[in-house]
Amino acid sequence: MIATTSSPAKAERLKKLGADHIINCKDDTNWGESARTLTPEGAGVDHTIQGGGPGTLAQSFKATKYEGVVGVIGFLGADKDQDQPTIPDTFSNICTVRGVYVGSKEVIKDRIQVIKAKNIHPVLDYKAFALDQARKAYEYMWAQSHIGKFTAKINYIWK
Repeated sequence: MIATTSSPAKAERLKKLGADHIINCKDDTNWGESARTLTPEGAGVDHTIQGGGPGTLAQSFKATKYEGVVGVIGFLGADKDQDQPTIPDTFSNICTVRGVYVGSKEVIKDRIQVIKAKNIHPVLDYKAFALDQARKAYEYMWAQSHIGKFTAKINYIWK
């Protein structure tokens, strides 16, 4: 598995989570090509999980092999002056781009059952924020200090 991050601290955590290769995308702005070179015969990765938004989609195309899949989770973080990839870019890269849907309440309940049954441990950040710390939580997220998801503690009794 090849992981990207902009933080040396996150790189250490990604290693512990099992990443074979880690690319610092701040240091290596052409990280898509770098990821491609780490694959057998430089063919590219089979699947790319694209969470960086349109500003990083072009690099995801570069990393992905022909007929590979780019799964898009959210579409935030673009610079308004930055060129955005277009549908014809998927033709020139010969890949499939799929939106990843989080799911309905029922789908999430089913997913939780699988996680429990298979003893899967989702990646959660060490920090948790109380509801009155919402501003701090937002600042933490905006600074990209988190790995995976972080949580909010809500003390509410359902009546």
